[in-house]
Amino acid sequence: MTFRVALVGMPNVGKTALFNKLTGSFQRVANFPGVTVEKKTGWISEHGQRIIEVIDLPGIYSLDATTLDEKVTKDFLLQKEKERLADLFVLVLDATNLDKSLFLAYQLKELGYPLVIALNLMDEAHKRGFEIDLAKFSQELGAVIIPTSASTGAGLSDLKNLLKTKMGQEVIPSIELPQNYQKVFRSPPYVNGIFKKVDSLIKDVTLSPLRPDTFSERVDHLVLHPVWGILILFLLLILMFQTLFTWASPLQDMLESGFAFLSEIVSTYVQNDLLRSLLADGIISGVGGVLVFLPQIMILFLFIQFLEDLGYLGRAAFLMDSFMRKIGLPGKAVIPLLSSHACAIPGILSTRVIDNHRERLITMLVIPLTTCSARLPVYAILIGALIPNEPFMGMSWIKLPGLALFALYVLGFVSALIVSLVFKKSLPQSSPSMLLMELPPYRIPKWNNLLVVMQNKGKIFLKKAGGIILIVSIVIWFLMTFPQQGGETQLEQSYAAHIGRFFEPVFRPLGFDWRITTALIPSIGAREVVVSALSMVLSIQEGTEGFETTMSEALVAQFGLGSLVALLIWFVFAPQCISTFAVLKRETNSWRWPLVMGTYTLALAYFFAWLARLLVNLWS
Repeated sequence: MTFRVALVGMPNVGKTALFNKLTGSFQRVANFPGVTVEKKTGWISEHGQRIIEVIDLPGIYSLDATTLDEKVTKDFLLQKEKERLADLFVLVLDATNLDKSLFLAYQLKELGYPLVIALNLMDEAHKRGFEIDLAKFSQELGAVIIPTSASTGAGLSDLKNLLKTKMGQEVIPSIELPQNYQKVFRSPPYVNGIFKKVDSLIKDVTLSPLRPDTFSERVDHLVLHPVWGILILFLLLILMFQTLFTWASPLQDMLESGFAFLSEIVSTYVQNDLLRSLLADGIISGVGGVLVFLPQIMILFLFIQFLEDLGYLGRAAFLMDSFMRKIGLPGKAVIPLLSSHACAIPGILSTRVIDNHRERLITMLVIPLTTCSARLPVYAILIGALIPNEPFMGMSWIKLPGLALFALYVLGFVSALIVSLVFKKSLPQSSPSMLLMELPPYRIPKWNNLLVVMQNKGKIFLKKAGGIILIVSIVIWFLMTFPQQGGETQLEQSYAAHIGRFFEPVFRPLGFDWRITTALIPSIGAREVVVSALSMVLSIQEGTEGFETTMSEALVAQFGLGSLVALLIWFVFAPQCISTFAVLKRETNSWRWPLVMGTYTLALAYFFAWLARLLVNLWS
């Protein structure tokens, strides 16, 4: 049985960065048994063989857990998880914040856990003049202490070697918990007693005290300013959406050329007409057309992770807290809302940091209104059809397409805030939560960590593209290919056309004919598929060079301006993919709230799409 190690520690101590360094590319992401909290598992390998399994537990401040994320870690530590117990725990401490990090260390020590301590961020601590007596520190805590720096890799080899020496040890016995331990963990005598031990220990082992982080304080005077801070936040978002177009364009061209080459190979060497159509029009066209937008999605992941590693996301939550509370959301909701711009599913899962049930429910219900990365392919095509690629007011660094994309994201985010205010008025009142969070010092993100995170996120997207989108694309191809009539009327006589015409009367007020209606149906499974579906109904070979331009020109030629604007607005509000409903059902343990979410988003999408078409037609 593989030797198992669990990493545990406070949030923002560099635990995940340490995990990435230890395991490298030998990682996978799953969920803890019975819950939907993400669990990262990796392996330390030697000569190509996996020898040590490493689990990255969610961050926790103490065993008196309040949020759902923390409760998962607490249950794991207290052996309440339906999960094999770890053979050893590596407690990651922040050398620049020992007074708070050591509280959890004393709790684990009192319960008898075998610990190895990774004293992380030692490079930053040394820069601020901090010196510590490691031998005395180790003796007082009764654990081996390895100074580390996850950013530079210092101490990692020592930590790996120590873990190897621990292999083969027996699994620890059951932990003896005090009676009524929940009350004990919260009692003032218990808490004060540990803090006294922490203060005494730090005084005993500190050789040179830590200098204040004056740089972070100076930056925070600007970043957390009620006016300048908001302006900086908006400028960062505008920059992000500009890079989605400018940086991704060359990579998208390369992918388009690659899929065009694949299509040529299929057309040349596959003789059977039906098989050639399946491979070229169904598989390569369907999946390839979505993968063309992978660079934009990866850049979005990169940007969000960069802001998190920089230490900015927590400050964004702090900055928006007072405003968010007025509309029924806590400041902590900013992080799930921002992360939902990558995907709504991890956004919903990250609401576990909100301990108030009502506030968490409202946040989950409005998350679908934020613009997830699955909408990017649809937005890119429609913006290309509607907005000329020209500078804004003569500023070459701001292009109209990027500005239009930013406006769509703002529309979704503002709509989420307005709807949350409605839910605040309609859902039962409860005591509001307080914003208590540790603001980490500003740190320069390390590219290797950013690339590992981006790689893992990309794998998740590719897995989705290789699964759901592949299946849906083949189904769409089948519906558009059969029954085979032959000739120019083939598509109009297909099963897809019959389905589209059946629903066409419902969508006719929005300016959607049977072709758009047909394309909308599979988007319920995955939004990205609508690009493939539209290319098929318009008879455009997807995955070929110049596909985006050809697609945009065809949309303009065959549909009116009002219909295209209505379609764009539809995707701002339309219900999320099926996976989002499934996750919301699991998080709320009820189908009631997924139905509420689906009903109100569908109503908003229909109304505002109709209104947008009406206004465009009146204006033109």
